[in-house]
Amino acid sequence: MLQNMVNAFINLFEPLRDTWVWPGLAEAGKFLGTHLISGMVPAFFIAGAIAIFLDKQRITKLMGANANPFIAYPVAAFSGGVLTVCSCGVIPIFSGILQQGAGVGPAFTFLMASPAVNLIALSYTYTLLGTKFLVGRAVLVMLSAIGIGLGMRLIFGETPKAETASDIIIVEEDSDRSDLQLLTFFAVLVLIMVTATGVTDPLILTISAMANYDGILLPRVLTMLLQIVLLAVICARWFYRSEIVLWLKKSYSLFMLIFPKVLGGIFLAGVLTALFPLTDYMKFFDTNGIEGNVVASILGSLMYFGTIVGVTIVSTLKDFGMHPGPALTLLLSGPAVSLPSVLALAPVVGAKKAAGFLGLVILFSALSGFIFGATF
Repeated sequence: MLQNMVNAFINLFEPLRDTWVWPGLAEAGKFLGTHLISGMVPAFFIAGAIAIFLDKQRITKLMGANANPFIAYPVAAFSGGVLTVCSCGVIPIFSGILQQGAGVGPAFTFLMASPAVNLIALSYTYTLLGTKFLVGRAVLVMLSAIGIGLGMRLIFGETPKAETASDIIIVEEDSDRSDLQLLTFFAVLVLIMVTATGVTDPLILTISAMANYDGILLPRVLTMLLQIVLLAVICARWFYRSEIVLWLKKSYSLFMLIFPKVLGGIFLAGVLTALFPLTDYMKFFDTNGIEGNVVASILGSLMYFGTIVGVTIVSTLKDFGMHPGPALTLLLSGPAVSLPSVLALAPVVGAKKAAGFLGLVILFSALSGFIFGATF
């Protein structure tokens, strides 16, 4: 239904169909219809909850600047890989953990790993591309994420932003909320997000089939409504009203900071994708050369596609003759970063760090693809 409304809105711009702006409008419309509710909105609520409710000392202990790197970086890579979010959807969550005390290195490790790989994407990779791509993607994403985090720490050091009055979050000191209650709260938030993104669709379809119902949209909506009701009950019983207000305000402020840049970046990515289609560059990708991997990494880093959609794109390009090396490069760089995510990242960490992260993603993705292609 939301996509139909978006399509109707886009049709208002029908006179622009034959102009250069149309691919950007179409891509922005597709994003609003498929990713806004399912991925971005839940991510902002999770990010706001991290900033308000998650104990800063715990994040600092696990992923802080002075934490044991043999713990901090693997934890960041693994926890990032558990989530099912796109390169734009992860930014508010990244912002939340950074504000709560995560070190620069582990935070950027999380930022790379989260959109680049997850269990559903790995399963889809195995289905379309086989075991070697499955193993290569899983291992090289984690290694690249850790390498990028270490690179960001080496280049920029630890320069935490000084807290301003607007950054300071005050919650009730006498809360008797237990760790299990807080964990349950975050688990329900994540469950809402994975349901919205369709990760739980196989389970929902199985239950629907047992009830002799054919279809997914209505059961998914009903499932989400039940989860939202559960979340509302948890909030009413375990949290102070002032805390909920702070949470909602923080989520809204992150939305206003990040989302306009994401939408503008999606528009630019759509225009660039139309102007520079990947199929025009197949001559670079038929061998496992340095040039081909670098070109694949650069083009992938400017495009916008999700973790799972990227598998389909790479599978199609392989049918056109793309070598496994550049194919894996694209499989890493495409979901991990995009022009919209870089534009949205700049106001959070600054233009230099955003550019540095983009450069390291391009470098590590190209290197990973080259190594994979050489051993394929």
